[in-house]
Amino acid sequence: MSGLIQVLVACFVVLLMIGVPISIALVLAAAAAMAFAAAGGLDLTQIPLQLYESTSSFPLLAVPFFVLAGSIMSRGGMSDRLIDLARSFVGRIPGGVAMVSVVACMFFAAVSGSTAATTAAIGIVLIPAMIESGFSRGAATGLQATAGSIGIIIPPSIPFVLLGVIGSISIGKLFLGGVLPGIAIGAALMAVSFAIARVQKHPPSSSRTSLANILRAAGRSILPLLTVVFVIGGIMLGMVTPTEAAIVAVVWSLIVSVLIYRELTAKDFYESLVDTVKVTGIVVLCIGATAPFAWLLTVEQVPQNIADSMTAMTANPALLTLMMLAILLAIGTFIDLTPAMILLVPILMPIAKGIGMDPVHFGVMLILALGIGQSTPPVGISLFVACSVGKAKMSQVALPLLPFLAAMIVVLIAVAFWPPLTTWLPNLLMCL
Repeated sequence: MSGLIQVLVACFVVLLMIGVPISIALVLAAAAAMAFAAAGGLDLTQIPLQLYESTSSFPLLAVPFFVLAGSIMSRGGMSDRLIDLARSFVGRIPGGVAMVSVVACMFFAAVSGSTAATTAAIGIVLIPAMIESGFSRGAATGLQATAGSIGIIIPPSIPFVLLGVIGSISIGKLFLGGVLPGIAIGAALMAVSFAIARVQKHPPSSSRTSLANILRAAGRSILPLLTVVFVIGGIMLGMVTPTEAAIVAVVWSLIVSVLIYRELTAKDFYESLVDTVKVTGIVVLCIGATAPFAWLLTVEQVPQNIADSMTAMTANPALLTLMMLAILLAIGTFIDLTPAMILLVPILMPIAKGIGMDPVHFGVMLILALGIGQSTPPVGISLFVACSVGKAKMSQVALPLLPFLAAMIVVLIAVAFWPPLTTWLPNLLMCL
């Protein structure tokens, strides 16, 4: 390891240990390393240059618009109608309320693209309902945290937009590639919920399943669900870019919430704008802060050296895939999704290409693996939001969370070793 990289890593670790926010630590570590290398002719102007270039991409404009659309839907009555639709499907199945939470998260993820928005919008209603139905507070909160993570897999997904920019991968194909894995995660979480309810002998849900109830709820939910048609359909048909699709989602959610449902007040809209600024600021700061750090790693050929070391250990594609999964799960536990993605894509993508992995397959696998970290301490945003909404302590959630995490890891392994799960739908629809 060169002296430059030693300074970079040492500064970064020390700053994290003393509690400096990760985005600030990344910039300061990169600045310290560049100052160390300035005597060798390294251009210090690369710091502001990398900060600017990493945040000036047009597709990144999709992020604030998707966040705003999700916040408007949450406050404008659209999420309530999606919950009613989910409730109409499960009826009197044991663990039905928990299944409502999972299905509602899948519906809301398909119109918001945000983990935090999905977890908060659905959890505030259904965590108390799950507790009332027999689930412990820890289990209800843990399920909501993992179900909320579906928001980054089912399109439209903000991390897929960022990954498309960073890795030069088709955002439309990434969106479609996340559909089947997202459904698989939902099914796995519902199966675990059903098993827990049966073992603990929870009483069945009081709601009834009937075709009339389903049709009634579907009719009330048709306007929120049209958001999915506009976003995914528009991108798939080449009518709009992801950024333009996000703007369409905002306009449509405003029309529905203000003019049709009449549930979005001026105060609600202001709070949605504030939420959007906060979330977007965090995302853009992470991207900009990570860019100089990642640039230094690239200049020092760290990604290539790591890739060479891994391929020198084994040429077996299955073992290399397992090694990538181990790295992603470990890093995702301690580093938030956005900076982890920016740091790991340059390192792992050459390995994925070397074993013949499709870029869309790699991208979905990477987001899913890092997304599992969204539900685990110490940096899991979905877990923190769920604990806040569910009024639960982290210690209450840690043990009940494990079965749901295990279910997600099973799906992750299936995604990693069965490429058609991620590539079949994009290849089918994007080639029409």
